[in-house]
Amino acid sequence: MLVFIDDRPVIHLVAQATDTTDRTGSYTFSGLNFGDDFSNRTLVALIHLVASGNNRIDQGSCTIGGVGAAGGDSGDAGPSPVGGAGAGVWAAKPSGTSGNVTVNFSTASASACAIYLYAVTDLASATPFAESFGSGGGGGITSDPTFPASMNGTLNVPSDAVHGAVIFGAASRANNTSAITLVGMTQQYDTTLDGSHRIAGGYAFRLPQETNRTVGLSTGAGNVIFGMEARSFS
Repeated sequence: MLVFIDDRPVIHLVAQATDTTDRTGSYTFSGLNFGDDFSNRTLVALIHLVASGNNRIDQGSCTIGGVGAAGGDSGDAGPSPVGGAGAGVWAAKPSGTSGNVTVNFSTASASACAIYLYAVTDLASATPFAESFGSGGGGGITSDPTFPASMNGTLNVPSDAVHGAVIFGAASRANNTSAITLVGMTQQYDTTLDGSHRIAGGYAFRLPQETNRTVGLSTGAGNVIFGMEARSFS
């Protein structure tokens, strides 16, 4: 049985930013709000990368407030259908009420990047417990091999007897702006990026331990490049 020690908000959005400039190698968002610097705060960044061309834009590393973040991404690229898209979930425990977030990615050019930054109360570790797995690849949920309109994967949720566990998920689609509905979590946003692409993100908290929780995405159109990443924490 979970025992909740108080009624504080477990998760809240502290910053959101986009950069629609074509860049190669990295995006840096400077001076983002980190919110109050309370004890045992964890910052979780949902980061979206998209490309109009067939560019593999894998997120290799991330720093939040100068601290190396734990996590990773899921993504895919063409050549057919055209496009590149990826989404990452990264977490760290920096100090301070503001700072920079940098995401480094493979050398191909990206068309745009967006970040949604959340402050989370009392996670024991910024290192994720588990990563989502779908049918398209070894980690995350991707459009390979059949480019469907919808795809689910699984995510293991750890035990946390005090607050319950937390999961975060992010999805990006290339060259398509139709709506995205996330599965297995409460969706927090679903919006167009750079006028040509679609991104969505969400989370769930105070979760009991669970093996192979269903997570994924549902959309109205198939034959589109997408990548979705979900990770669990305690």
